[in-house]
Amino acid sequence: MSEAGIPDTSHWPQDLESLRPNTLLEWLEGSAQRFLEKYAPEKLEAIDADRRRLKNLLDGEEGVTICFLGNSGVGKSTLLNALAAGEFQVLPAGGIGPLTAQATEVRYSAEKRFRVTYHPKKKLWRLGFALETRLQALRRSEKAEVASNTNQGEELNAQFETSELASNLTSEERTEVLEQATSTDEESNTAEDPLEGYIKQAKNIVSGKQFTDISLEYLVDAIRSACNYTIKWNSIIQEEDQERIERVREIMQCSDDERVYEKCEGDDPRGFQEEMSAHAAGFLSPLIEKIEVGWPSDLLEAGVILVDLPGVGIAQDSYRDVTKSYVRDKARAVVLTVDRAGPTESTMDLIRSSGFWERLVGASDDPDSDACAMLIAVTRVDDVTQTEWQIRSTNIEPGTKKPKKREVFAELVEEFKPRMKSQIVEQLERIGSSSNESVNEARTQARNNIINSLEIHPVSAPELRKILADDEDDRSFLTDIDQTGIPDLQASLKKFAENEALIRADAINEVSKRLAMTLISELKLIESKWEQRTRAAEDAERLEIALKPILAEKQEEYRARASSFRNFLDETVPAKIETLVFEAREVAEEEVGKYLRSLKGAHWRTLQAAVRRGGTFYGQRSINLPDDITGYFLEPMAAVWGQKLLKDIRRKTGELASDTEQMVIELCTWAKKEGGASVKAETLQTQQDRISALAKQIKTVGKEAVDELRSTVKSELTATIREPIKQSCKDFIQAGNDRGIGVKNRILELFSELAKESTLAAKEPAIRILQQNATRVRIEVQQELKKGGDPIQDTADLIVERHEMRMKRSDAQKRTLVLKEIKELAQDLTNS
Repeated sequence: MSEAGIPDTSHWPQDLESLRPNTLLEWLEGSAQRFLEKYAPEKLEAIDADRRRLKNLLDGEEGVTICFLGNSGVGKSTLLNALAAGEFQVLPAGGIGPLTAQATEVRYSAEKRFRVTYHPKKKLWRLGFALETRLQALRRSEKAEVASNTNQGEELNAQFETSELASNLTSEERTEVLEQATSTDEESNTAEDPLEGYIKQAKNIVSGKQFTDISLEYLVDAIRSACNYTIKWNSIIQEEDQERIERVREIMQCSDDERVYEKCEGDDPRGFQEEMSAHAAGFLSPLIEKIEVGWPSDLLEAGVILVDLPGVGIAQDSYRDVTKSYVRDKARAVVLTVDRAGPTESTMDLIRSSGFWERLVGASDDPDSDACAMLIAVTRVDDVTQTEWQIRSTNIEPGTKKPKKREVFAELVEEFKPRMKSQIVEQLERIGSSSNESVNEARTQARNNIINSLEIHPVSAPELRKILADDEDDRSFLTDIDQTGIPDLQASLKKFAENEALIRADAINEVSKRLAMTLISELKLIESKWEQRTRAAEDAERLEIALKPILAEKQEEYRARASSFRNFLDETVPAKIETLVFEAREVAEEEVGKYLRSLKGAHWRTLQAAVRRGGTFYGQRSINLPDDITGYFLEPMAAVWGQKLLKDIRRKTGELASDTEQMVIELCTWAKKEGGASVKAETLQTQQDRISALAKQIKTVGKEAVDELRSTVKSELTATIREPIKQSCKDFIQAGNDRGIGVKNRILELFSELAKESTLAAKEPAIRILQQNATRVRIEVQQELKKGGDPIQDTADLIVERHEMRMKRSDAQKRTLVLKEIKELAQDLTNS
């Protein structure tokens, strides 16, 4: 105690921002926790939320995930290679059609390395079964000029039930493969042959090349051999192919727990590069489920994690799910990669099907809660330059100087920037207006978020590689790397990563400071109470009498506000959810109906194939009813409850926290004025600081609970909507409606019914899921409120000590012991 009778708190750290977060956590989870468990266990709950929040922030992955999104073959992988590794190739690139069938992560590593996870064995079994089935179908069609498609399918099905490859697949997988493998020529003319992707994969595995002339018999035998089955078609496997087959067979013999393969460059650069090429772009690439690359580069060292996502056209749902998972949950920025055509209608389909648009609309009520920026990279500028330069050179006026190719390139770069921005604005506007005001507001906000932060980067990765390679036989027409546009894009991504690092650091500092303030305030209050001698009874009685009326007023006000908040969470929110789901369902039905009507132009074979595959078919016209209908349902749902529900929950939570803080300030101000020397000003200030920190924590918990609600509801609703669609397609097939005259009209009628049925089927689950998750929000927020105790009564107890507390602290020996332990505790923190 100081000479003036004011508690001496100089042993506590004065600059809370100087406390290192990890040090604070170690101190809290060690000596501070032991002290509180001993003398004030009820205070531990008040600090637990921020303790967990800080720990999660510190344990979270550093770096910013930037995803590359675009149509297959547009040059995403080539661009990413140039950004991360200059003239080196770390990703598959340069093929015709989709080479990247899995998400590939490239992050910083001081030593070059890669880590792959192979697909389960079933993937290769399925590939072999599909090819063998197609081969059988072709052989049978050669023997019989006329064969019923139905009978053929049934005979093939019966024949392959006992096939070694088929026996490793589920009945559903066998049925799907049979459907793909027995497609007719008529269907193949109207949509991409669904087996073409399998054939390219098999050629790559067997020969190391996607595009080579290999017979189907040879491919089937080679794949059978790789799966450790006997050859059936009398093929003689070439020696160079046999080496690849042996490597694949080794991989196939690994158990599910051994599907990971890692390699570092070490002192074998050549061997590393060969293995890297084989896995990333060579004969092993079709076997890869996931690949992570570590590479030493300035861009990656800045904290950028580049992710090459599967391109549109990859004919499997799992790849689309991979893309949605990254874009919806992990990406902090998306680099939309386009060629000279710029953002087109298909690009917008990609933006929607990837989950990017839905994510922005869902966060329109609080854009910072789920921020995800967009950049547009324009590739193939060098190809356009070549064409334009040739035209200009041919049509040159007599006496006019022939244009330099690099000058044409520079002109096109400047021309592309405004044109691409204009195109994306135009395409975004085509996401039409809705009859619902909340949906329109959310879409407008999402559009503005894209446009206001949009960057356009015309680039040439091939010319960059030529400049860096400095090969006299393959010179670039550009003179330095800056002209390629790659350094500008690298600088932009690096700046983005730096900004994200600052945001993360600010979040850590904010939570750390708040946790320190809450914890030290609690300990200071304990210390202050034990230091205080019992004041004169008459002083205590006088102050208690004076406090009674204002305390009663504040307690009544606090009870009323807390009760209003509870009623809002307990009664208003559930009722509001039901109303909002009905509102969103009407908009969703309208949106789904528009989408399904757009399928009228599809060929009947494409529609038939989609129905037979549970609503999914990828050809020239890609259809994915479960995903697309889900997206068209979730977007208005997210818009409506984001604008009309989540915003209200955050606002009400913030208002209660602020009101509580203000009432405590008013009580402390009164006590300082009326209590005189008998009330310690520093103690009251410590209480104000404590309640202020608690208010911020409650606001944060409310916001985080809402953000978690947003994410949880999205994933749960997706699963709920998909199943009825697949079931409707299954029922349609079982009834035989997918065959015979008028099949297209019947399918279109089915699709029309799905618009109503799918959104209707989602209504009740949506209400249930929203209410369940809203209940979790209510419980979490209310628990956080309870952790702080009764702030009004706690403040009153500081002003006028209760009799039992005065008696407890009259034990001088106990007081000396407690104060000694508190000072040691403070010293531990100061010295750490």
